[in-house]
Amino acid sequence: MVSSTSLRLSTVVPATRTGDENTVHELTNMDLAMKLHYIKGVYFFKSEAVEGLKIYDLKKPMFRLLQLYFTASGRIRRSETGRPFIKCNDSGLRIVEAHYEEMVDEWFARAMEDSSLLDDLAYNQAHGPDLDKAQPSLKKTSQVYQLGS
Repeated sequence: MVSSTSLRLSTVVPATRTGDENTVHELTNMDLAMKLHYIKGVYFFKSEAVEGLKIYDLKKPMFRLLQLYFTASGRIRRSETGRPFIKCNDSGLRIVEAHYEEMVDEWFARAMEDSSLLDDLAYNQAHGPDLDKAQPSLKKTSQVYQLGS
């Protein structure tokens, strides 16, 4: 793994409460069929492109977005029958910030030699009990990486 000088986890929740904390969203059979099929994305920018940009600038539009799509800020749970569902409790989206003291080109050169470095780019922690069998069809993680200067 690339040694980081800082790693921070935070959460973004809807701007206002979206309803009763007992509201649930039943997953469809298609949701369950797609549970292990999701796309991970990581974005790299030159430091000049994000100069002056703060993590709050990225989070701010998410507050209102999660009001409209509040199921994305819930947590997956299992019913008494074992079927997964989303508890719409406004728990929020996980944000991972990492800063590395390595230039992007240097890091990619090492990753070409050791592909296991690529595994560390996307956050893989489950958001609830026994979710290895019930991953969401939409992976709810955002990451911000700033490598080098």
